[in-house]
Amino acid sequence: MVGYINIYLDRDEFSNRIGGGIPKGSIFIIEGENGTGKSVICQRILYGALLNNHTATYISTELSVVDFIKQMESLGYDIKDYLLNQKLLFIPTLNLFSRIKERENLIFELTKEKSRKLLENGLIILDSLSYPLIDGLDKMDSVRLIEFLSKIKNLDKTIILTYNPSEINKFFVRNIRRIADIYFNLRFSSIGESSLLKIIEVKRFRYPMGVYSTLIPFRVEPNIGLIIEISSYV
Repeated sequence: MVGYINIYLDRDEFSNRIGGGIPKGSIFIIEGENGTGKSVICQRILYGALLNNHTATYISTELSVVDFIKQMESLGYDIKDYLLNQKLLFIPTLNLFSRIKERENLIFELTKEKSRKLLENGLIILDSLSYPLIDGLDKMDSVRLIEFLSKIKNLDKTIILTYNPSEINKFFVRNIRRIADIYFNLRFSSIGESSLLKIIEVKRFRYPMGVYSTLIPFRVEPNIGLIIEISSYV
């Protein structure tokens, strides 16, 4: 029987639009070009999971701890108490790795014994798969990474990966898409002559709790966070 991570918030319709929850033991990929909202989707999922008594690890290649707290607060997602009571483990990559080595795939530090604690929580978010987390993956490294992610999934962990598909190894992208249980593609859609709307295109969703939408338009508002658009778009 499939269990689910509850991410419900009464301030938006996001949870309802994806069927009511995220299956545990899933590989969940969120891909899109820069600026399409990958991190915001992760941060919304994170906050909903924490409010519903799940534990999480968030690994960021872009934000320090202070910047992460400020970013979440700007969205109305206050996570300070979760950091203090260790329900949330936030890891900036510069702290995760003692030093950055030229052309080394540092994500494999996660496979080592010293990093085991980072993988204990039920929800693990890697935002994003870019330098210095991965750098110059070849085919063998890609296979090794996918095998590692599958092992995490088999421990009933849900792991969310974000990436820009134009910036990382095409072999990895093709194969992570193939094995992903949940696959979101984020993109822009034009409205009229001058406006752009952000869209989540749900390309795959295995074991949904309920009926889900395949296209989810959204915007982001200060102090409110993610807002799901109800109006139709072209």
